[in-house]
Amino acid sequence: MRRIIPYMLICWLTISAGQAQPVLRIDSLPPQGILLNQGWKWQAGDNPDWARPDFDDSAWETIDPAKDIIELPQVRKAGIGWLRLHIKADSLLIQQETLTLVVRQTAASELYINGCLGKRYGKLSPTPNQVKASHAYFQQISLPGTRESAYVLAVRIACQPNLPYNRFANAPNQLYVVSATTVSRLYRYFLYRNITNIYVYSKAGVFLILALLHFFLFIYYPRQRANLFFAISSLVFFQHWLGLGLWSNGLLTDTATITYFGLVRALLYPVGYVFLVTALYTAYAFPRSVYYRVSLVACGLLAVIYWVDYQNGVLWIEIGSTIVMTTEALRVTVVAVRQKHRGATILLVGMVCSLTGLSLRYLSMFTPIFATLVPFSTTDIYSNTFETFGTLCIPLSLSVYLATEFAFTSKSLAAQLAAVKQLSAQTLAQEQEKQLMLTQQNETLEQKVTERTAQLQHSLDTLKTTQAQLIQKEKMASLGELTAGIAHEIQNPLNFVNNFAEVSVEMADELQQSLQKGEVTNAADLSTELRENMTYIVENGQRAAAIVRSMLEHSRSSTGERRPTNLNELADEYLKLAYHGMRAKDPDFQVQLCTQFDEEIQPVIVAPQDMGRVLLNLYNNAFYAVRQKQSQQVDYQPQVMVCTQQVNGHVELRVKDNGVGIPDSIRGKVFQPFFTTKPTGQGTGLGLSLSYDIVTKGHGGEMIIESQEGQGTTCVVTI
Repeated sequence: MRRIIPYMLICWLTISAGQAQPVLRIDSLPPQGILLNQGWKWQAGDNPDWARPDFDDSAWETIDPAKDIIELPQVRKAGIGWLRLHIKADSLLIQQETLTLVVRQTAASELYINGCLGKRYGKLSPTPNQVKASHAYFQQISLPGTRESAYVLAVRIACQPNLPYNRFANAPNQLYVVSATTVSRLYRYFLYRNITNIYVYSKAGVFLILALLHFFLFIYYPRQRANLFFAISSLVFFQHWLGLGLWSNGLLTDTATITYFGLVRALLYPVGYVFLVTALYTAYAFPRSVYYRVSLVACGLLAVIYWVDYQNGVLWIEIGSTIVMTTEALRVTVVAVRQKHRGATILLVGMVCSLTGLSLRYLSMFTPIFATLVPFSTTDIYSNTFETFGTLCIPLSLSVYLATEFAFTSKSLAAQLAAVKQLSAQTLAQEQEKQLMLTQQNETLEQKVTERTAQLQHSLDTLKTTQAQLIQKEKMASLGELTAGIAHEIQNPLNFVNNFAEVSVEMADELQQSLQKGEVTNAADLSTELRENMTYIVENGQRAAAIVRSMLEHSRSSTGERRPTNLNELADEYLKLAYHGMRAKDPDFQVQLCTQFDEEIQPVIVAPQDMGRVLLNLYNNAFYAVRQKQSQQVDYQPQVMVCTQQVNGHVELRVKDNGVGIPDSIRGKVFQPFFTTKPTGQGTGLGLSLSYDIVTKGHGGEMIIESQEGQGTTCVVTI
């Protein structure tokens, strides 16, 4: 028994020493409260027993959860873990006023006070991807009263993975921050925070109003593009300050939303200033200078620093871009003042006021001197006042400047409108006087127009008569050429008739003498020969009659009657007539005539007289072309070829020559009436025009000219 008692005493002392927990004592509260960042214990894992107040956490890791989450990698990688803190408050402090905890966090957590669940923020889950962190911002929890005034805070906590943490408004992303204060002190804090929110929302509202105002000014007056740039700048600043207000007021609670929005919000600051300075350049009508481009590059470098420097990146991009772009805006405004731009002094005053307000703002933030000049409780109010003053001076002064410009433009337009009205009145009086003069002149002109119309009508009638005469002349010219050919053709049968008639007379005399002498045999022979001569006379007489009939058909006016016609025979007949007509005018003219007639083509329904005129015109043009080339070249064999063929249910006739051809410059004019390439007096210019009308309008066919200068011409008629 004596041996057991010492052993039990040693075990009790060991257990008592192991259960001795570090306790954070709160004996008094300063005006700003007390930050509970000492004495915390941390353990990775998840065990419900760790919420019990009597659990022994002496072996756990000591940690400061008020640090930035970036500085606590063991917590970010652990999944679910637990924080524990032992608090001992002075009993008199508890009796005087209820002790209140203020919680801030960027994770998901459950707070247990003496083993009882007090608050839950966000969503905890054993699966890391299902953890939803909550940005609890100054959440209040009243501590229950106890006789010993001892509390054990146990926090079950986890971080949401894969979030690109950034310092929203340069505030650190503290893992879990607990402050101890009282209800009365909280009231003062919320009073100051509400004042801050009023400042923030007031700035957002002012920028929204400016954005809408100048956007509508740009719509109504697009020529002033400075309104558009300023509207964009104001809209960007509105989003910046609205986001800050939602965050500081605790309306944004989702950590992921705040994180991603914070990435964009910080970049909005330089973007807004860039558009603001661009609006200044546009308002002054200055070209983009080197300083402007350097300022853009500087803002780009500040954006890079923002991404690289987690601790001070927000300060760099917000304060740096403010300094860079405000300096450029001040420089441009000073230049505008020196150049005596209208209203530039307003902007210069705004720039100076802005620099003054922002300087006082940064002085209150970063120097302890300012804190000694004003009470601690009002430092934030003064700082926010300076910031609001410095932030709004430039936009408001620019808005006033643009408003004065708009007013000046309106006054100028009003003055111009008055001048226009005066000029309009004068012009109206002059117009009335001119109208009276015009009325008198119109009466005179009407008389002259009537006289000129009568003259023009007479000229038109004369022109029609002349045109009819020219057309008749063309017909008579073709008839003359045809007559010359017919005269040549009819000469041969007439010679036969004359010769055989003379011989027949002599044979008739011999026949009478033979009959008188009784020479019957000789008389029979003479009668046979006489019959043969009469047969020859009849054949050649019919040939001459046929030639004369063709001439009469060509000379008489066409009735337009269509009938089936052998196109091969018609083309061959008129080819010979045209050739003999050309020979009659020029006996030395020689040409090789070639024909390639398709014997299988069917008769075509045409008006023979009209189609004969077409063929005669085409042949005469071909003979003229080869005769022209024959006069220019010594070693040259003129040739005219006529071809017919059946093509896709149509009959195609081609008249081809190897003459001088038609130049490209006049090829499009060959079908125009009165256009001719022949010398004056040799052509009327109606041949191809009439032929084209006969083929296209009279027979519904097609007529085209294919020619190459110096090589020849082919006229294609399709019916």
